[in-house]
Amino acid sequence: MSLGDVFIVLLLGGIAYFWWQQDQLHRRALALAKQACSRVGAQFLDESVGLRRLRLRRVEGGLVLERVFSFEFTPSGAARFAGSVIFVGRRVEAVDLDLSAPLPEG
Repeated sequence: MSLGDVFIVLLLGGIAYFWWQQDQLHRRALALAKQACSRVGAQFLDESVGLRRLRLRRVEGGLVLERVFSFEFTPSGAARFAGSVIFVGRRVEAVDLDLSAPLPEG
C-alpha cells in the first residue's frame, strides 16, 4: 500500500467519522428541541431541526467545531418563532426559544 493510498483511506475515514458525528448531534438536537418546547408548553413545528451554522471556535486554547441547529415552534398556534440548539464540540452550550420576534409569514 502506497503513501497515497494510506492518505486516501485516512481521508475517507475522517469524512465518515465527521458524517457519523454530525448525524449523532443532529439527532440529539432534535430531541433537545422537542424537550424544550414540551417543557414550556409550545408546539414543536415541522418535526425537524436544520444545521444553520458550522464554524471553528477557540475554546480553552484549542479549536473545536461549533454547530448551531435551528428549528421553529409556536407557543399559541398564531405565529412561528425561531429556536436554536448550540453545540460546542459535543457539549450542549444552549437551547434557546426566542420569543422576541415572530418569523415573517410566507
